[in-house]
Amino acid sequence: MASRIAYIQRDPVRTKRAKKEAGYLAFIHELPCAVTGRYGVEAAHVSFASPWHGHYGRGKQTKAPDRFALPLHPDAHRDQHGANERAWWDARGINPHELANALWGIYCDQSDNAAELCAARIMSGLAATGRLPKSRDEV
Repeated sequence: MASRIAYIQRDPVRTKRAKKEAGYLAFIHELPCAVTGRYGVEAAHVSFASPWHGHYGRGKQTKAPDRFALPLHPDAHRDQHGANERAWWDARGINPHELANALWGIYCDQSDNAAELCAARIMSGLAATGRLPKSRDEV
């Protein structure tokens, strides 16, 4: 039975500054809000770590990597930073790390229609959690 002892390894710690992607942040501004579906968003960085998703948190006095930025309406962005962030995302039924990785992947792989595909991904997520705006006027 000794051979069945689990190998435990600590999560790696980030040792350099997060890479900045100005083009990606500009792209994020074209998308609907990940929480409300409204347009006119800000790029909101997910602050808490999730090594499983490749996010090792923020370094001292630095932001999270830009690939972990999500489109949030300014009201939602203020709420996100004014609360326990993990609980805030959980209350909305969104895994921000999975969504950020999905949007980043679409952006990297689908240059011609990435905005359309990312908007569709956001709206399908809102529909799955029952928060899809009822009309275009609500967006």
